[in-house]
Amino acid sequence: MIVHLIRASDFSALTYQSVLHLLNQFPGPITYRPSETEVEINDAVEREVSNEADFKTAEEKEPLVNNSAIDSTPWYNFSQREPVIFPRRTRTASWDSLIEICKAYRKNKHLPNADLVILLTDTANDANWFVGGDEAMKNAFIHTADWHYYFEGLNERFPISYEIAASVLRMAACETFSEFRRLWHKEPRGCISDLCMNKSQIVMKMKTADICSDCMNHFSKQDLDIRLVSQVVETFEGIRKNFLTTERSAFLRRPSRLLVKGYMHQLLLMDYGNISLPLNPKQRALYCFFLNHPEGVKLVDLVDHEAEIKELYHRFSNQGDRERIDDSLHLLLDPLDGNLHETLSRIRRIVVKAVGSRMAGTYQISGNRGEPFKISLPHEFIVFENVNLY
Repeated sequence: MIVHLIRASDFSALTYQSVLHLLNQFPGPITYRPSETEVEINDAVEREVSNEADFKTAEEKEPLVNNSAIDSTPWYNFSQREPVIFPRRTRTASWDSLIEICKAYRKNKHLPNADLVILLTDTANDANWFVGGDEAMKNAFIHTADWHYYFEGLNERFPISYEIAASVLRMAACETFSEFRRLWHKEPRGCISDLCMNKSQIVMKMKTADICSDCMNHFSKQDLDIRLVSQVVETFEGIRKNFLTTERSAFLRRPSRLLVKGYMHQLLLMDYGNISLPLNPKQRALYCFFLNHPEGVKLVDLVDHEAEIKELYHRFSNQGDRERIDDSLHLLLDPLDGNLHETLSRIRRIVVKAVGSRMAGTYQISGNRGEPFKISLPHEFIVFENVNLY
């Protein structure tokens, strides 16, 4: 089976090549053939999406009635780089015009009826679906934009490739849209036939990358090359593994909340089993000072904050001799002495030992020479409990 993937001019050539590369990693009877030239979406118009609910909801359109034939009847699927902010303007084309591009390509290239044609375009369609096609199950389009809204941190080539492979299987297994429509699941099962009228439900389908028993029974009754099904399933599984790896990686990269507890500012990593950062009084005074200054402070300017650091140092120190504490603080803030850099180095080693090298940078006091130093842990991950920093 040959599947012709047409690139619209609004779809990134780099992502297009990445999609082809990914699909071709799973060999089988399906051959994905790139288009030689890009195509234009000429009749697209701009429309405003005013809110998130409209953005996430697809319209359930009735099949069009054609007295001469049903070939132009659209079929619909359930699926859908700057941040998505509302209201937003988006380019939209009619369903039929996108299908007509596929038909024109098919005619110009004199393609046999057995070949499939799929258009990849950033232009949305008027029903707000991820994927659409015709009644004959020979021509389809995929909306290639906005995947980052649903799959944060996942390269968009993975959901786009998933939809291509899923479309090929459905087009191979169903002779008409009406046949395909009988497979729809309005309640999501994590199957390729989930309707996903709420487009956010696509996430579950991508995570499971599954074909339910009902759909598998239907496919088994068709005269399908089992190698084709195996190729699609292997593609699904490869995408699923990458999805889960990305999701797991995002979870593992998520920092723990840092609890600053009580008058003595005990430092506890709440999501790492409440392990502590065992800093001595001087180190803790410096560390808590930077927690209180998320904007950062140049090291040469620390002397301007001596009173604040001194108050913390006196509070945390168990030394009775205030003069010795003050002398130690003067050494810390003396730009000609190496005490400050030595103290920062010791804090770094303690942090690495507590959280490991992979996460340590999030909790370090760090910066470039001549620029403000700060702790990069986002402020919302810092929890002050019964604390007065002054």
